[in-house]
Amino acid sequence: MEDHKISKELIEAFRPIMEMNNAQFRQVKTMLAGFIATQERDLDYIDGYMDTLFNFMDPLSDTEMLMRQYYDYIATFDQKEAKERIESLEDNMGYMTKIVYAAGLLAQKLHKGQRDKGGNDYFESHLLKVASSGFDWKEKVVGFLHDAAEDCDITVEQVMELLDSEVSNVMNAPKDNWWEEEWWEEWMEDIHVYPCEISHTITNDERNELEAALNLLNHHTASSREEYIDRISENRLSLKVKMNDLRNNMDLSRIPQPTEKDLARIERYVKEYQKLLNILHWSITE
Repeated sequence: MEDHKISKELIEAFRPIMEMNNAQFRQVKTMLAGFIATQERDLDYIDGYMDTLFNFMDPLSDTEMLMRQYYDYIATFDQKEAKERIESLEDNMGYMTKIVYAAGLLAQKLHKGQRDKGGNDYFESHLLKVASSGFDWKEKVVGFLHDAAEDCDITVEQVMELLDSEVSNVMNAPKDNWWEEEWWEEWMEDIHVYPCEISHTITNDERNELEAALNLLNHHTASSREEYIDRISENRLSLKVKMNDLRNNMDLSRIPQPTEKDLARIERYVKEYQKLLNILHWSITE
């Protein structure tokens, strides 16, 4: 009886919130229909109404479907913008989390036993930090795997094949309670987005994008450090991951007793980071 009473009280407590969300959903749905009918194209203006859906959006819900309808409308006059928004939506809903998880598992296996210059576990002190600094799932995946071809006697092509296999294993072995799994306790909380029951499948274009970034981040393929940084700067994904990589490498707390050589290396990292930051700023303001 007590459980029933608590359940009823909870329902009554949440009822006003549910009613408010339903009313807001109906309002936004009506507004979107009007925007489409009048061919409104001021996205900042429309976003002022549509973005309220994120306050109560769940994966595979009517709310998500309404947002997708909005993005489908954007695609009628700006396909690039619509594509970027759909990717961001799916990322935020957790459709890509299992891919990120698979990349982390692969990185753990490939770098097992490796230590950084301070004697710390390389995965935990560096790769996890770089991956968790990623803004989206691609930056997180490349963050986990950016050193594999350099440090693990393996090609980027082989890394991608192993990632495909790892993703397949994760997709084909779904868990009912992800938060109870050991991997979640250890490091997946750093990824932030809880995995959705339905998962995204990496497309050929996305796979090529990941592979291209990993190749650029492999300094063995460049004739000099200057060429290496210059090439990275021409690819947005590799540029952003490299900035996360450099930021972590500049953290002196990883080295208890830094030497003059360590300090000189960090000084070089600072200059490279500033160069990439300037290039990123220019690309955004153009």
